[in-house]
Amino acid sequence: MRTPPQCYHSPTSLQDHYLMNPPTVDNLLHIGVAQSPITPPTGFTISGPEFPDRPSIGIDDDLSVRCITLTSYGEPATIVSLDAWGISEILRNRITNAVTNATGIPRERVIITCTGNGTSPPLWRDEIHLPREYSNYIIYLPDIVAGTALEAALSLQPAAIGTAETTAPNLSCFAHTPQEEHLETERETLRISAFHDADGQIKCLLYNFACPPTVIGNTSKWTSDYPGVASSALEQAGIECAIFMLGASVDVRPFDWWDGNDDVSHPERTFYDAQALGILLATQAISITPNIVSRRNAPIKTTTSGDGTASALRIGDTVILSTNQPQPIQFSTDLRSALPNTKLLIGTNRGNSPSVNTSIPIRETIALIKQSSA
Repeated sequence: MRTPPQCYHSPTSLQDHYLMNPPTVDNLLHIGVAQSPITPPTGFTISGPEFPDRPSIGIDDDLSVRCITLTSYGEPATIVSLDAWGISEILRNRITNAVTNATGIPRERVIITCTGNGTSPPLWRDEIHLPREYSNYIIYLPDIVAGTALEAALSLQPAAIGTAETTAPNLSCFAHTPQEEHLETERETLRISAFHDADGQIKCLLYNFACPPTVIGNTSKWTSDYPGVASSALEQAGIECAIFMLGASVDVRPFDWWDGNDDVSHPERTFYDAQALGILLATQAISITPNIVSRRNAPIKTTTSGDGTASALRIGDTVILSTNQPQPIQFSTDLRSALPNTKLLIGTNRGNSPSVNTSIPIRETIALIKQSSA
């Protein structure tokens, strides 16, 4: 387990240094990456969408925060990924403020995503509904994230970005079948954005797949489920940082664990099932990287909806959309139909309680994405 990076509360001098002396030699794309463990202690409550709360008794694999800091033509941005089912609006604001204070990157350019991990600390709950043991954890977590983002910001180096897609069949299913062909195609599509360094090696990989990380059943051990396995496999293959983005998938289930199915292939739903899915996904992601054409001339622009429920980060001709609400597959297909020439990665997060309204108007989302290219 790595030691968390040093955290900063009021780093005015560091902000000035970062903004006035960015470690770049040109105006083209630069990135820095970092990650840190955020696994709660043994004994803390595990929660998720399917099973009752239970105390943790150990760790199968660590939960992590992964950060990418980017700058291009003097415009910085940060992508933060947390191994969690979701985070509350209050905690999201605290993390955003902490990252801004640590790095000097404006709030609207801090993109926060969650993997949707079903074995998670209950961070989507309001403080009054959190288990008592989390009172200090949620105070410390923003500092850990901010320190990780700062570590990434202080390690910028020249980079190029490229995007590609492939299929990953038989890893998930719809909760209600059959579905129309275009929905089935979207469900099985794996999209990646690769950031290459100056030597042409992949420094960071974003991979986007519409399958909830709820493979593992009613476990009492901390685990980041199949995204943790996939990211670890990609990082062991030489990629410095691999970030999973959960696509629109409120109506999707992993493999054949859908509601009411009485003929499940692997009813135990163990860590080994998550390993199998994660390794398959990582293998599919790696298989298409040689075909990626990347570019350094990739201006950055961010746009945010008026109510704060969605943000779009454009990096060259790639757009990363992050929503604070889960969405069905139809949400993705509608966006891709309206924006056929956009290389779009869609991250859908849980920002409130399970009863949150999941409706985000398509027209406003399309307009938001188009604004990022204006």
